[in-house]
Amino acid sequence: MFALMFGMGLTLTAGDFRRIARAPVATVLGTALQLLVMPAVGIALARLYDLPPALAAGLVVCAACPGGMFSNLFIYFARASSALSITLTATATMAALFTLPLWVQQSLAGTDGAIVVPVGATALQLAGLTVLPVTLGMGVRSQWPGARKLERWLSRVGAVVILVILSYDGTQQPEMPVAEFQQSLAPAAWLAVAAVGLGVGIPALFRLRSSDVVTIGVELVVKNLLLGVVLVRESLAFEALVPIVAFSLFQMPMGIGLLVAWRLLARTGFVAGPEPRAPSEPA
Repeated sequence: MFALMFGMGLTLTAGDFRRIARAPVATVLGTALQLLVMPAVGIALARLYDLPPALAAGLVVCAACPGGMFSNLFIYFARASSALSITLTATATMAALFTLPLWVQQSLAGTDGAIVVPVGATALQLAGLTVLPVTLGMGVRSQWPGARKLERWLSRVGAVVILVILSYDGTQQPEMPVAEFQQSLAPAAWLAVAAVGLGVGIPALFRLRSSDVVTIGVELVVKNLLLGVVLVRESLAFEALVPIVAFSLFQMPMGIGLLVAWRLLARTGFVAGPEPRAPSEPA
């Protein structure tokens, strides 16, 4: 996780954050949807489906997680707004170290108190896995611009190592509870639908460019669930992983499907097409 976030830092410069001032509406709207609206939707779905505390917490973790490297990658290859995608991912990731444990705590309000999230300790741990490596990566790039080339290698190796470790770790854990998984499927699916609907509908109401609209939609539905796994493993019950697994079944297909639909609509002239690729954008 540290290596992946360090790699993200290598892709960022101070100019990426200055885009917030140059394009405040898209950035502020996308960040608010990620950090405020989606977690509230997650809590509403958990209560609507009367999920037990562990499953409710896991669903809210999915809703409150920011976008990550996969959303950035999809946006880049679809030629939507890469600058906005990177900015949203970076700002939401920085803020999520505070908002994520707070929203999970809120989802557990009124329960029997069997699950307690140590907000301060969790925020510090997430900071050590997000803010610290991203800041270090940005610092390294500012001193040695050529280090940007290391990002792809770090991302690939880090992703493979994480998959191996999680696969091995999964064999040491209890089997995925079938009843809880079935109970989590419907709210996880509706959470993904809500992410796409809100991520596209609300920015469209603000008359943002189509590339910005689809970028916000993808950022809302394609989450950095690894952050959620870290929080669950450290602070919550094993069952809280179940909604994360359920949501992971929907986020990739819906994110890719949204981009494909946008490209098809752009090809017919119904919406504005992809942006020209900037020379400074990473390949």
